[in-house]
Amino acid sequence: PLIRFAGIDLLVACDVETKFLDAPAVFGPQKGASKLQIQLLERRLKRLSEIYVEEYGTDVAGLQRSGAAGGLAGGLAAIGAELVRGFDLVAEEVALEDAVASADMVITGEGRLDKESFNGKVIGGVVALAERHQVPVVAVVGLCDFDADFPVGMKVVSLVENFGAEVAHAETTRCLREVGKQISSEL
Repeated sequence: PLIRFAGIDLLVACDVETKFLDAPAVFGPQKGASKLQIQLLERRLKRLSEIYVEEYGTDVAGLQRSGAAGGLAGGLAAIGAELVRGFDLVAEEVALEDAVASADMVITGEGRLDKESFNGKVIGGVVALAERHQVPVVAVVGLCDFDADFPVGMKVVSLVENFGAEVAHAETTRCLREVGKQISSEL
């Protein structure tokens, strides 16, 4: 840890569980990186993790959540930050579990629903709380790129599937209003 941060607690809220060296393989394809670019990023992060060990005595290579924000969380961990699940931090602050437990239905959203959505992100945390309290969930998403079974009690509404990509992007507010009306009419 850096001496100038002595006495200061750094808490980093992370939205993924990804480890530092796994960040390029996990997030590169989402961001449009080629295989060659991903390999380059992997080598650079490996070297950067070695520098963190040399300079700060902190090994972030396999540290849970250190791959968040493309590895920025790992850099902050190297200088002494504690990496926590962002969802847990916020959920506790807003008493989300109590709200979910007393709800008839939970509506949540995500720009792109994929396998990473259930790996530390808000939607995964919300769905887990709803499952725990047996409350049905509707996830309104821009694009659904998820081929596994959804959790029990979860319905997914994709704007792209319902309105087409062009309309979903150009008229998002209108699309969300229409989906909201559809959901409320089903109650």
